[in-house]
Order: sequence, then C-alpha cells, then structure tokens
Amino acid sequence: MELHRIENLLDKYFDSNTTIKEEDMLKEYFVKNDVPSHLQDYKAMFIYFTQNKKEISSKPIQVKIKKNIWRVNWLMTAVAALLFFVAIYKFLPKSPTDVELKEAQIAFNETQKIFQLIANNLNKGNNAIAYLNEYENTTKKIFKK
Repeated sequence: MELHRIENLLDKYFDSNTTIKEEDMLKEYFVKNDVPSHLQDYKAMFIYFTQNKKEISSKPIQVKIKKNIWRVNWLMTAVAALLFFVAIYKFLPKSPTDVELKEAQIAFNETQKIFQLIANNLNKGNNAIAYLNEYENTTKKIFKK
C-alpha cells in the first residue's frame, strides 16, 4: 500500500501538484527507507536535494540597492521624447517658400518644353517609318514571291 502511495506522490510531484508536506514525505521515504529497484533513480535525486539544501556559500552575496530609479527613468523618458521631436522636425518635409515655388514652376515649364521637343522628333521618326512601310508594301506587290 505504501509503495502505491509513493508512486502516486511521484506522479503528482512531476506534474507539480504536490504540497510541501507531500514533498517532505517523498524526501523522507527515499532517504530513510529501502527503495525498490525501479525507484532507485529517484532515491539518488532526493538524496541530492537533501544534501544540497545543507550547503552554505563561502562567498558573501552583494546586493545592490537601486536608488532614485524613478528619477533616472523620468530623465530617460524626457530625453527620448526630445530626440523623437527633434527627429520629426528634421526629417518631415517643410512647407516651400515663394522663391522655391517659383523655381519649381520654372523647372516644370522647362521640362515640359524638353518633352515637347522630344515628342516632335519622335513624330518625325514615325512619319519616316510610315514611308518605309509604304515602300515595303509596294515592293511586295511588284515582286510577288
């Protein structure tokens, strides 16, 4: 009966459902009693836990106390907000001035003139190609292959 109860407690232990009292019962069973062969691995584990509980560190533990953390966090937040607004001011497009608008209009008009000249020259080329097509059709009629 006790073996069955220990096995049930082990199942609960590995499912993380045991209480402190039940864990103490498991430790006591595995440390003091003769354990069946199929539970020998658990015996070593619980003996290890019991022995390590008694260990004491020889080095002192230094605990750093955080002071004025709110002041530092507030300062960091303020600096981050300031940098954010400076970046927005620097990288957002600015409204153009009257001089810039006039220069842009002049550049636009000059570009339109250049495009018109290119279009006229392309149209001349298209007319020449039309004459070549007519020549091609005529030679096909004369020289029927």
